[in-house]
Amino acid sequence: MFCPIDLETWPRRATFDHFIQLDCSYSLTVPLSIGPLLRFLKEHELRLYPALTWAVTTAVNRHPEFRMAYDPEGRLGYYDLVHPEYTVLDPVTHDMDSLNTRYNPCFSDFYRAMTGDLDRFQQDRTRTVSRENSILLSCVPWFSYTDVSFHPKSSLMFLRPMFVWGRYQEQGEDVTLPFTLQVHHAAADGYHCHLLLSELDELLRCPHQWGSR
Repeated sequence: MFCPIDLETWPRRATFDHFIQLDCSYSLTVPLSIGPLLRFLKEHELRLYPALTWAVTTAVNRHPEFRMAYDPEGRLGYYDLVHPEYTVLDPVTHDMDSLNTRYNPCFSDFYRAMTGDLDRFQQDRTRTVSRENSILLSCVPWFSYTDVSFHPKSSLMFLRPMFVWGRYQEQGEDVTLPFTLQVHHAAADGYHCHLLLSELDELLRCPHQWGSR
């Protein structure tokens, strides 16, 4: 469901107008700790890509700043729920494609759905239906990196956040991977990114609380 924002009473109106006129987006990259998650997944023979996709989408669905968009009528608002649209490597052409799996707050149900979508694409390149209320995710498991940014032609009407992560590496007793968030500054400030990343970090540190459900 799309929920329009009442611009006349919205506390963020002035900040939004300022940054939307500047057409200003930004990206930030942080080392994301996945040690507890990785140990849990190995113990239960589960895949990292669907698990991390679920965790990121779960965190996003708890923060309206990262669910903002314009509807077809040009109204500003936010979706009450968003779904992950994520990149996959075409097994024939080696070009990048994308799939979209409906989000489910139950991890095990979402995991089965996403792994099914991934397996079907690898077997016969079956694509899924794209959804407007989606966030964009990508993974580059072949290498690690220190920073990355995206440069769309214009982001004035594009408020969906984009996430990407790279190959994980052992860091002492922990395991981390580079994790990048790109967002339009009109939708979210650094403080909102802090809240989102803190929520994600908490999820990844306690996979036993949700990974078996």
